[in-house]
Amino acid sequence: MRGGSQTERHLPRDLPLFAAFFAMLDAPIREYIETLHANDPWHPLDRRTRGDYRISGSWSVRLGAGGYHLDHVHPRGWLSSAYYVSLPDVSDADTRAGWLKFGEPGIRVPGCGPEHFVKPAAGMLVLFPSYMWHGTVPFAAGGPRLTAAFDVVPA
Repeated sequence: MRGGSQTERHLPRDLPLFAAFFAMLDAPIREYIETLHANDPWHPLDRRTRGDYRISGSWSVRLGAGGYHLDHVHPRGWLSSAYYVSLPDVSDADTRAGWLKFGEPGIRVPGCGPEHFVKPAAGMLVLFPSYMWHGTVPFAAGGPRLTAAFDVVPA
């Protein structure tokens, strides 16, 4: 990440605020898992479906103006996430400043740009396979951007 800070350890799920946060996310996570095809031996995501999950790591990121996430994957996760707590105006569809992007590898490869973008909104949860390259488009103006993220593994 550039232009911000990230918590270094698991969000403390024993504190009421975080316990409520993870309880709120349980239904959307389960709904996402239900869309997968259990035991498909050929699909890198679906073949790991076991019907249940556990949070394997969680953190929060605060980005300031000019901040962004470098393109990366989560090698210890199965599903990854971005939950948008608060963010500056990201309405410019031309620049996509502050948007989440998928498909661009962390090493610049000619012809391998982003394949999909998500325009974030406060209160939005985005779930995706942990093996997907993802990052954010830098944003120049506005207040801080606060996200909470976590990885899920099958249980």
